[in-house]
Amino acid sequence: MKLLLRNKINLSIPKPCHENWEAMTPAEKGRFCSVCSKTVLDFTKASDKEIISYLNNNKNACGRFNNYQLNRDLIIPKQKSSYWFITTASVLGFLGLNSQTVFSQIPLKTEQTDKIKTTQDATKTTLGLKKITGVVSDDLGPLIKASVTVKGTTKTTFTDFDGNYTIEAKEDDILIFHYIGSKPQEIIISNKNQINVTLLPEFVLAGEIVIIEKKKTFFARQIQKIRNWFR
Repeated sequence: MKLLLRNKINLSIPKPCHENWEAMTPAEKGRFCSVCSKTVLDFTKASDKEIISYLNNNKNACGRFNNYQLNRDLIIPKQKSSYWFITTASVLGFLGLNSQTVFSQIPLKTEQTDKIKTTQDATKTTLGLKKITGVVSDDLGPLIKASVTVKGTTKTTFTDFDGNYTIEAKEDDILIFHYIGSKPQEIIISNKNQINVTLLPEFVLAGEIVIIEKKKTFFARQIQKIRNWFR
């Protein structure tokens, strides 16, 4: 079943197993379900790459997944070939050499107005920001390494060992709180400087895995062929 690496795929569990996970007999990499007479593998902490690697070598598997792992395209990190890296590095090196030659021929100009403009822009950017602090936890207590992100930006921070976080944002910004195995939660920043959040567990499904393959378009296949030349 090596087609998984060529096409986009996602996983589905159309007939979830309703047996109690904790009541199942512990087995290697999962638990044994006496009703199905199968070992249900625990994929809740597995990466997309690990899931695909297992399914490529095992058919008719039963698995336990977080809800967010299902019904979406699995993502495989692409490895860049050494040839492609060397070619790219050579081109960048050539461009860099030419850039140094060109810039060395242009006299540098420093104007006071540029400094003033830069200072004004920086002031506008930081205006309205305030420090938000709080604790992220679940029903068992504080969460370590839970992420806190200002929605629509790349600004992210993580909670410490006591679940504490600190982040700068503006009023009416939206903070997204997320932790593996928990449902993401969004909160709009109001006039409060402290926001404590309790995340709820993500719905977990277990059962026979159904693999849905999405064949690439003709154009995508041609692009893939070109990429393969550089591997």
